[in-house]
Amino acid sequence: MFPNAGSTDELWRVLVEGEDCLTEVPASRWDIDAYYGTDGAPGTVYLRRAGFVEGLTDFDPGFFRLSPAEAEWIDPQQRHLVQSAWRALEDAGLAGKAQPATGVFVGASYQHYRDTVVGDVVQTPAGLGNHNAILANRVSFFLDLHGPSMTIDTLCSSSLVALHTAVRSMRAGECEQAVVAGVHLGMSPQYFQLGSRLRSFSPSNALRPFDSGADGFVPGEGVVTVVLKPLRAALRDGDRVRGVIKGTAVNHGGRTSGLTVPSSAAQQSVISAALADAGVPVESIGLVEAHGTGTSLGDPIEVEGLTRAWRALTDRSQFCAIGSLKGNVGHLEPAAGLAGLVKVLLSMERGMVPPSLHVVRPNDHIRFEDTPFFLADRVMEWPRPQGGPRRGAVSAFGMGGVNAHVILEEAPAAPAREVVAQESYLVRVDAADETSVRALAGAYADRLAEVDADQLGDFAYTANTGRAGHRFGAVVSGGDAGELAVALRDVASGTSAVARKRGGNAAPVAFMFTGQGSQYAGMGRGLYATEPVFQDALDECASLLAGHLDVPLTELLFGSSAHLLDSTRFAQVGIVAVQVGLVRWLESVGVRADVVVGHSLGELTAAWAAGVVGLGDLLRLAVVRGRLMESQPGEGAMAAVHGDAEAVLEALRAFPGVEVAAFNSPRVVTVSGPADVVARFREESGLRSQALVVSHAFHSALMEGAVAPFAEAVSGAVLSAPSVAFASSVTGGWHTAGSAVDPGHWARGIREPVRFAEAVALVGSVGAGVVWEIGSQPQLTSLARASWQGGEPVWLTTLRRDRVDQAEVHAALAAYANSGSGVVDWAGVHAGKGHRTTTLPTYPFNRQDLVAPPARRERAASTLGHPLFDRHYEHRSEGQ
Repeated sequence: MFPNAGSTDELWRVLVEGEDCLTEVPASRWDIDAYYGTDGAPGTVYLRRAGFVEGLTDFDPGFFRLSPAEAEWIDPQQRHLVQSAWRALEDAGLAGKAQPATGVFVGASYQHYRDTVVGDVVQTPAGLGNHNAILANRVSFFLDLHGPSMTIDTLCSSSLVALHTAVRSMRAGECEQAVVAGVHLGMSPQYFQLGSRLRSFSPSNALRPFDSGADGFVPGEGVVTVVLKPLRAALRDGDRVRGVIKGTAVNHGGRTSGLTVPSSAAQQSVISAALADAGVPVESIGLVEAHGTGTSLGDPIEVEGLTRAWRALTDRSQFCAIGSLKGNVGHLEPAAGLAGLVKVLLSMERGMVPPSLHVVRPNDHIRFEDTPFFLADRVMEWPRPQGGPRRGAVSAFGMGGVNAHVILEEAPAAPAREVVAQESYLVRVDAADETSVRALAGAYADRLAEVDADQLGDFAYTANTGRAGHRFGAVVSGGDAGELAVALRDVASGTSAVARKRGGNAAPVAFMFTGQGSQYAGMGRGLYATEPVFQDALDECASLLAGHLDVPLTELLFGSSAHLLDSTRFAQVGIVAVQVGLVRWLESVGVRADVVVGHSLGELTAAWAAGVVGLGDLLRLAVVRGRLMESQPGEGAMAAVHGDAEAVLEALRAFPGVEVAAFNSPRVVTVSGPADVVARFREESGLRSQALVVSHAFHSALMEGAVAPFAEAVSGAVLSAPSVAFASSVTGGWHTAGSAVDPGHWARGIREPVRFAEAVALVGSVGAGVVWEIGSQPQLTSLARASWQGGEPVWLTTLRRDRVDQAEVHAALAAYANSGSGVVDWAGVHAGKGHRTTTLPTYPFNRQDLVAPPARRERAASTLGHPLFDRHYEHRSEGQ
């Protein structure tokens, strides 16, 4: 956060447009006219302009688990720092990810809020909230970071010294990554009085680095945070790298002619040390972001120190640009070094050097033509050096003599990637409260207008994996940017609900596996092309089926042999393989079954999902089962009958040979038997029925010949007790350790009626909160709802004929997440798809304007007003 720039994109606009963001002291801060004077009288202020940020006392206390009453006593520097740290982690794609071995290093110097508002009020929040040491500690506390945590104060070099310290800490193995920040906010009248007394401010109210008219600095406010990580670790973890720190150095000038007089020799030494640490040729450096405070003494000394250090390594002249962003935003003092670092990073990313403002005529004491440097006085291209990356350097020199220098390199080229084409996308929007969810959804929708189609996966990946989960949220799905934007705007406007996630143990998740009849040519083809986990599962199934199946599995499912799915022999194994792929995909995105049930053939896949049978045996048995059932007499027929089970059973007494094949729900029963008798039953029973298109009379006496051979096949499989609750549609009861490993049980499932209604009622009795129908076409959900006992769950299906596969499962996963109890593994959603972190809108903090109650003091007769703090603070000038 900078003056007139709330983000790095806005800062870049300020830089390239050459905007001077210095303004007169806002009346909302304090009354400059009450202090202004040019005669040098004690207590007066001769500087009217500076770099002020907006929303100084704004804060989102709820997000950071603070009450407004506590937060109002806390220095805005602490408030904005912790918000800035959060946003930096979001930008890095690391927000919400457990990184305990992280250090926090903060550069800070002043405590303006304590001077202006808190005073000597005895309040615990005021004491801790206005102590510089707590700046870093509060970040570590909130983010639960266990690495070193320290605030470093070397005045104007504080944040660059903090960066140096963080680098050394990581090299020493004290932490695995670091949050490094600089902060300077809430400039007080007392601060302006001190600067005026020291005559360090510019009488002309302008900061002119390296200009002949430079007459002092103008202060500015800001907070800057960067996240550091060893390059090897960042590349290993697939993080987005914005730049590389090649070398750092810190020193002190020792004894000079005055405590605040800079030392050219010390600056030369620290620059040489940083170059040696970096091990790069100076000719490869294209931009030096100078300390450049715009003083007639300091600017020539700085260029002299730089030149001496570089002349030891090169004779070339005027090949490197030099400038300072202080002319744009003011001197951020403890945060200035990191502000300059961000400028160099942005310049390297964009291949451009922005201008240094207010240079009319270079300082007469600097002969740039004899140095390696030229003043960047206009926007210019920054070409990449032949055979190497762009590099830059940043200096920061403290008023008390502590010098810091850093050598930077642009980020390495991102490794080549193979991006899996997608037909649907999911976007998660999470926040600490509903208002922020809706605000963030609107921001995402706006950003989507700028996102190219080939970057949409990166957008979704960043939103889903690079942002922390919160109590409130919404998940939307869409096939392209337009559909996603519409869905996000529905969230933003309140048309779509925001879910409040439930704490504690989630309700059980049930998987319900469809049986035969759900197959069709092309089932699973879309998921095979778009979801690597599903593809891997089917490929594994295909490998295991080699030697058991006459055609390759993928050819059977969506190739030239798909017509074979019309036969039971091939349909059953095809259905099972797709169900295996769906379960594998669901598990990869964090959805796991607590209870399973299957309908006929589906009970076999449910057994695999429950850990009863291994995948190889499952597929072998599916092939055997289908072959055996197809080989039975084919003169049978089946019909769905709408009526009470008792009425159907009573009617069947008059039609010997027709029997119940499935008790599907209280008022839907399937009958099976010889074709002629089934036809007569339909005509004469008086019950409404519908003929089913089948090749055989399944679950009837006509299947008797398949029972014993299948029992024998099952006896050759390795069976185990179920690892999750498993309702049997053969018995209508729970599977036990004995029933699950009984080959006879699985054989009877071919012949005996499917007791699906009873099995589903059992699933309902355990309080399942979400029920997934696993299969290529929904068949069971409406039946299960009619048989359900207990609270109404969320009903979800997976694939559907003539629909886009990925869109179907994404819509279901979104509904699962929006149910409030579904927890999604978002890294799993994007695994193997080649997506990367990109830039997205950061968290929209729900800010409140929080200012501490006025300090209770004995008020003097002469008191200067302070609009921001209700004119309750007593200001004493030095002469009073």
